[in-house]
Amino acid sequence: MKDNFIKSSAIYFIGTLLLRGISFFTLPIYTRLMLPEDYGLYSLFTASLSIVTIFIGLQIQGTVNLSYNSRSEEEFESYVANISIFPFIILLLCLGALVIIPSLINVLQVPSLMYGVMMLVQAFIGVVVSIYTSELIIKKQPKKHLCFSLLFTLLTVLLSVSFVLMMRNQSYFAMVMASTLANTIVFSYIFIKYVKRVNVKSLKQDWLHGLKLSLPLIFHVLSHQVLNVADRFMLAYFKTDIDVAIYSVIYSVGAIVQMIWTSINNAWVPWYFDHLREKCYDLIKVYAKQYIIFFSVGTTLFLLASPEITLVLGGKQYESGIYSVPLIVLAYFFVFLYGFYVNYEFAKEKTTIIPIATLLAAIVNIVLNIYIIPKYGIIGASFTTAVSYFLMLMFHYIVVVKGMKHRDFPDYYMWISIFAIFISMLVTYLAIHHFIIRCILCISIIIVYSLYLYYFVMKRNQLKLMKK
Repeated sequence: MKDNFIKSSAIYFIGTLLLRGISFFTLPIYTRLMLPEDYGLYSLFTASLSIVTIFIGLQIQGTVNLSYNSRSEEEFESYVANISIFPFIILLLCLGALVIIPSLINVLQVPSLMYGVMMLVQAFIGVVVSIYTSELIIKKQPKKHLCFSLLFTLLTVLLSVSFVLMMRNQSYFAMVMASTLANTIVFSYIFIKYVKRVNVKSLKQDWLHGLKLSLPLIFHVLSHQVLNVADRFMLAYFKTDIDVAIYSVIYSVGAIVQMIWTSINNAWVPWYFDHLREKCYDLIKVYAKQYIIFFSVGTTLFLLASPEITLVLGGKQYESGIYSVPLIVLAYFFVFLYGFYVNYEFAKEKTTIIPIATLLAAIVNIVLNIYIIPKYGIIGASFTTAVSYFLMLMFHYIVVVKGMKHRDFPDYYMWISIFAIFISMLVTYLAIHHFIIRCILCISIIIVYSLYLYYFVMKRNQLKLMKK
């Protein structure tokens, strides 16, 4: 089981590097082919899309992991197919409402009915895709997950670049149309797989079961999305679309950290749930400690390289964003840490607790943005994001460690890692215009961590020999 976790982590990690590599090469294309204003508008479109997706699916895709162990293979596959139908019903209702009340496009923050329809269709397909990828993850099929994600990403990129090149004067429309077409093609593939699995007899039962688990999560995910996108809308209101574009680029740079965490977490969650049921607490603690050390080192290296990454991805016109990237990276590091405690709450099916922290963080984020963004702009928005995610971490830490009395994570490593990241941020800011110094530091960290890994592996092998 240990080997499976390491193998799955490696596959997800490599897949993430490939996916981010694609983004690495395509983001500069978008930022150079599109006007900053158009890129800012498309960022707002994707921000609205993330919120609409929550209402289309009512977070029913979040129940896939929770329903796997309590069902047979056949029952689980039927359940997955059945809940995929539910968001389609909501899609039809939303399309009907949009046609009857065209003014609803103002709520969606889109310029016309056509954009609204494409947003709703993308939201529905996004839910179905999330259900399918969650199924692959919980079934421990990282290779299939990797192939699917890569093909979907490549298809989206190919269509997006092609459409933007053909419609340079309408690049905003081109991006929306391309992403809608890519989603539709991918949905066709999933539909063919799922239509054979549908069990009409258990349809109502599966919907009720799914909604019972998912409804409390709506407030969590909705608050999380508000937390993610509120600063962009406020930047658009208090500042300009160009500020939104710059902030979106630096957010994309910082999100690389999140993507790496997500990739490893895809392997961690099934492994963690299995070992938690078996009460292998000591093994969980050992692996969690190594997980934290690895991610802290990776985040530190990324911080030191973030000025160059930002310039490569965005270009000179986005150079002002380099001072905000470390704060966004810090925010995502807090997300990584709070995932340990949230996963435990999920495992214990305490889904009613999870939204409270996210809602409080979203409220704090909005209030702080109202006061800070008008004066400090992009860097102010980045700061409030980091503060909000830290509050989320502290809430879940208190609930799990103090409230639920679960002490099987190396909590002291959490505090050490936070301190280390703060030091890394400080060094990055002090040496932000000194590339050579940051290169030397990166090489030094890699050497030290390599020596640590060598010592750790040797010590583990010695223990195995002693046991034999």
